[in-house]
Amino acid sequence: MMPVEWPIAAQAADHPVEPARRAGRDRLPIVRRDLFLDDRARLTEQERALMSAMLGALINQIADEIRLGLPHDLLAHAEPDRDRIVPWLWHGGALDRPALVLLLLRRADEQLIAAACRDRRGAADGGTVERLVGNGDGAIASAAMALAVARGRRRDRFGRLGLEYDDVPRDEAQALVHLVAAAMRHGIAGASVAIDEALAEAAERLLDRHDAQRRVEVRALGLAEALVAARGADDALFAALAAEGDAALLAALCAVRAGIATESAWMLLVNDGARDAMLLARLAGLARPAAAALVAAFAEPLLWGEAGAAIACFDGPTDVEIDAAGRWWRLPLAYRDALTDQGGSDGQPLD
Repeated sequence: MMPVEWPIAAQAADHPVEPARRAGRDRLPIVRRDLFLDDRARLTEQERALMSAMLGALINQIADEIRLGLPHDLLAHAEPDRDRIVPWLWHGGALDRPALVLLLLRRADEQLIAAACRDRRGAADGGTVERLVGNGDGAIASAAMALAVARGRRRDRFGRLGLEYDDVPRDEAQALVHLVAAAMRHGIAGASVAIDEALAEAAERLLDRHDAQRRVEVRALGLAEALVAARGADDALFAALAAEGDAALLAALCAVRAGIATESAWMLLVNDGARDAMLLARLAGLARPAAAALVAAFAEPLLWGEAGAAIACFDGPTDVEIDAAGRWWRLPLAYRDALTDQGGSDGQPLD
């Protein structure tokens, strides 16, 4: 996928180096960071384009929702500025927010894993979530339908999963909505306080409609809880989800079975390599064949290396070590973050 497929992202893609490109001191800090950045952490052009497009679409959605709450006379002045809001916030650095970027990265990871598994499997007749919509257990069927609808709402015409306003955590949504409203104000001439009041009130009304229960992650957790409660989350289900590249639901199921936070399960599965992914599999009580199916599906897109070395990470730890790891990961996330930030335990009891 090239950046040209994403018009919003095209401006954020790398530009060719021109002979007349300035080499002044103002570029030096950026060049130094870029030169010594670990290639394993660097965004690919595909990831950059995907995240840029999702961010641009999210900002435009918020701006459109704010416009709907403006008085008609002010709306006429706000409408022409639509195409300037994303560049204004982008180049000003206002969108460089850790929680927001983390959410974008998660969606990009979900998309890239699913695409890699889809390419490997070829065309298939629906997925596990769609089949669960017809499950005889009402709770499972209802939760599966809610997740399928939530994902469907967020897919573009190419089938790629994106973001909606409700997917943004409440605290981050509050900051983002006001950033967009302020950016809209810069495009409206005049010094009237009434303009500021109208924008601020429209922003607050939008925040009143924010519904965290509509987040895709919440829908996935709801289905995971229903499956575990009905004893429907067996190893065959995990293997099927792994083959489909449904990392979000797989992580949610692991979280419920392991008794840890979904954010922790996602980090173990996707962000920290085969060792932590296999730790998650052990914490969730997966048998070795299900763990092997996970390795077969995820090792290539997540760069886990040789499959034999990855599955050895599943076999290595003792039950005592797994129990100690589970106790660490069940601690509150805020406590673990605070402890590691202060140079305490890094949460790796298997070393």
